[in-house]
Amino acid sequence: MRPNLDTSMFSVICEIENCLYTPEVELADMRRHKLVEDIRSGQLEQVRAVLEFNPIEGWCNDITEDVMRKAFPVHEDLTDCALEDWSDYEADRVECRRAGITARVAA
Repeated sequence: MRPNLDTSMFSVICEIENCLYTPEVELADMRRHKLVEDIRSGQLEQVRAVLEFNPIEGWCNDITEDVMRKAFPVHEDLTDCALEDWSDYEADRVECRRAGITARVAA
């Protein structure tokens, strides 16, 4: 059975001893709610970035702050300036053409 690649998938970048890596995750677990659950429970540690992407459409978003807020809800009395900047990835969205990748779309 071929997986449906025309959907949003999620990947995490973690750090161990100044080395960045992407933990191995089952394709079925590459969902936002599963990542939030794994981060909250400590299954994923030292998270540096959470990326949402669609391989068919050729885009990728840095959604680190949204996922971390869901994993660790902030008390209402804190202001946004009190929140940690979770990710150092600047681009909100990188289109495949800007990254120099040719997009292939199934007809």
